[in-house]
Amino acid sequence: MSIYYRIYSIIQYFLKFFTMKRISLSLLVFLFLGFAATAQTEKGNWLVGGNLGLNTAKNDTKFSFSPSAGYFFLHNFAAGAKVNLSFTKVVDTKTTDIGIGPFARYYFGTMNIRPFADVELSFDSRKTTIAASSKTKNSNSFFIGGGLAAFINRNVAIEGLAGYKRTSFAKDPSTGGFNLSIGFQVYLSNSQVQDLKEGKL
Repeated sequence: MSIYYRIYSIIQYFLKFFTMKRISLSLLVFLFLGFAATAQTEKGNWLVGGNLGLNTAKNDTKFSFSPSAGYFFLHNFAAGAKVNLSFTKVVDTKTTDIGIGPFARYYFGTMNIRPFADVELSFDSRKTTIAASSKTKNSNSFFIGGGLAAFINRNVAIEGLAGYKRTSFAKDPSTGGFNLSIGFQVYLSNSQVQDLKEGKL
């Protein structure tokens, strides 16, 4: 067997090997992106989760957590309640916000990575403490935006949410601006919720 034939055989082997690798990789990408996620957002299902935010800078710290629970009243459409908790410290000024209100969201498409539109309304109470004095005032806030939900399995999705939030006070000027958060949602069918109640999960 000549050296040229050996070289030709090796080249053919590697061409076949990498061709199969490309096909396998393409298949994996297709399965990941093309995985149908319709079961998670069907009518009658539940979603439970929350969003987390953290911002730290010199003399400025803000932490927020927003747990939520909702029900799919229609296919791809869910509504429920959300609790908003946040703590902000700027130098010697501490601000604590507690709020609760409804939210609604609509999911688009059937892929494993799915965009959604989100609308929220919150009725809040804010306590501001400066040195030894403090005061409390009420407000309401409105949020509209959208995000992406990336399903890592049939029940859990990691999501990013961004949009515009405006807060109105009774006597003080309103404030508004861009809002960004990262969180997760757990999607449960009615049977899974029942199993949780009975301690089967």
